[in-house]
Amino acid sequence: MHILLASPSANSTLLVNGLASLGVRCDDTDTLDDLASVIAHSGPYDALVLRIDGALRDAQTAVAELRRRGLTVPVAVLCGRTPQPAEEEAMLHAGADDVLHNPIHLRVLQARLQALARRARGHASSRLLCGNVTLDQAQHAAVVDGRRVNLTAREFDFLETLMLHKGVLLTKERFMSSLYADGAAPDSKIVDVFVCKLRRKLADCGAAEMIRTVWGRGYVAFEPSSAAVETARRARRPEAAVDPVPRGWTRRSAGLAAATA
Repeated sequence: MHILLASPSANSTLLVNGLASLGVRCDDTDTLDDLASVIAHSGPYDALVLRIDGALRDAQTAVAELRRRGLTVPVAVLCGRTPQPAEEEAMLHAGADDVLHNPIHLRVLQARLQALARRARGHASSRLLCGNVTLDQAQHAAVVDGRRVNLTAREFDFLETLMLHKGVLLTKERFMSSLYADGAAPDSKIVDVFVCKLRRKLADCGAAEMIRTVWGRGYVAFEPSSAAVETARRARRPEAAVDPVPRGWTRRSAGLAAATA
């Protein structure tokens, strides 16, 4: 995920680093002023987090302004104290999607942000489907007909971005801002490399073609036909089959499981 954290009244370093350890790329700002311009300049973002330690009035105004301008990015408000019911109600009516309060487990915060981003794009669960490919955000695994595809972390993130935006044309710049927001980025030709590798690995495991090239513009994930899925299954390379996804398998260490925001 790629999120924007607005934290006007508290140091955000620990939270940014904690989320980064879970694979959440996080830009941060210390002001609530004109968040729409920040999003337009540095986004797009999968979610916006407003970290507020004091009164929620300014955050309510900032969220209402975002919605007035037509921005639909999911917004979570992270409060330094338990909000009063009237405050929480006002934040939600202003346009916030969730109101949370510290202390909060980092993995719970990550899961809530993923859920907000999924629902904003019409996905009801952590399992994203396209043809006979299932991408499980909770397990951090991509599977074809129940068998795991051996992807690198970057390849998984690339496929996740495609499937979260199924049917939407994504430019190379969009992929680069999502994949390399946390550090120095290579040449944008790396996007073509990711697409080539993903197509090969998915096809070897019997997945139907689901990535379409729009020449000169970018790539889009599309839903393959039932006939294409059956044809791809018959063409699967036996040596490409791997063991089923282990129960509870995840990519990253749980060493930071006890951390809080």
